[in-house]
Amino acid sequence: WQTLLNFNSKRRLLLTGTPLQNNLMELWSLLHFLMPHIFESHKEFKDWFSNPVTGMIEGTETVNQQVIERLHQILRPFLLRRLKKDVEKSLPGKVEHVVPCPLSKRQRELYEDFMASTQTRGTLASGSVLGIMNVLMQLRKVCNHPD
Repeated sequence: WQTLLNFNSKRRLLLTGTPLQNNLMELWSLLHFLMPHIFESHKEFKDWFSNPVTGMIEGTETVNQQVIERLHQILRPFLLRRLKKDVEKSLPGKVEHVVPCPLSKRQRELYEDFMASTQTRGTLASGSVLGIMNVLMQLRKVCNHPD
């Protein structure tokens, strides 16, 4: 991310379907990349928006409509939002291509070792939805292993 900031460019453009994925500071990172001179201070953005909004979400602060409106005003020139229901009629149909990708030898070893571990077997046997989801996430990581 820091490397991107060092690119000398006249214009910058970001396309994302999820500008707000986890928290407002991720949004600051995107805005800082686009216009580092306007969205310069990480701390100011956090103090002005992230901390109050997080407090409102968590219920530790009352809803402050002024903070929300100020955030909307600042973001309005930078965000173009389109709802799926508004654009899906003009998009071409989806085309799905299934490309089988067999595991490499190293990936296969990691996969089998992980599945054979006592901890993994215990997690799967417990039936815990969160535990099983975690196992699946770890298996995805194995499949994405660079080997």
